[in-house]
Amino acid sequence: MTLTLGERVADLGLFTLQALVFLLVGGAMMMLIDWTARRLGGGKVSQAQYLTALALSFFLGLFLQWEESYRNSQPLKTQNESLFREIASLRKDLEAKNENVETLERRFDKFTAQLTEIGKDTGKTLRALQEKVKERESQIASLQNHLNEKTRKAAIRNQLAQLRAEGNRIIDKALSTPTSRPPADERKQWFANTIQYLRQNMDAGHVEEFRNPPAPALHFEGLPASHDVFASDVEARVKVLQKFTDELREKN
Repeated sequence: MTLTLGERVADLGLFTLQALVFLLVGGAMMMLIDWTARRLGGGKVSQAQYLTALALSFFLGLFLQWEESYRNSQPLKTQNESLFREIASLRKDLEAKNENVETLERRFDKFTAQLTEIGKDTGKTLRALQEKVKERESQIASLQNHLNEKTRKAAIRNQLAQLRAEGNRIIDKALSTPTSRPPADERKQWFANTIQYLRQNMDAGHVEEFRNPPAPALHFEGLPASHDVFASDVEARVKVLQKFTDELREKN
């Protein structure tokens, strides 16, 4: 691990302080030796011996400082080596992952190209299917309209048949009771109901034709004139309703 400038200055200051301490300790030891030698009657320690002892003390301090620094640096060195190995392993894993990513990217690009080609064919097929669906929907709508029209015409024919039956019933009633008054009220109600139905389900031409049918021919013999005119008039309108029914059947 790289030391910062502040850490280096702090280490240098600590080293200098320790060196000064060793010098002071060495000087104190020399003064103690000199004092002891004088007390014991020995000669005074020479300046050369004194300086030699100081130098030895200084270098001994340097050696001890170096030895301590070396001993302290071993765990850090071991830690750095372990960290370097871990970094190398991580770098190798990263390179392997990058290769895997590149492989996946190439596969993805190939798959995208294939998907694009498939999409083109699918688009053509889908458009063709959509056209067929539209055509089929148009056919179904046409058939539905045709069915609705047939159903409507069948309902009209059925209702016209009921109106004709009601008209024939009125005719039969008039013919069966020649001595009584013709059922004018029933004819009036039948006429109004028929006009209303024709207005709602057929055009104005049919309404007008029912209102003014061809002039009826009197042919009910043996009846009073009033009954003959009454029955012939209703019969003419019943024939008009039959004509409408035949037209609907021909157009169906």
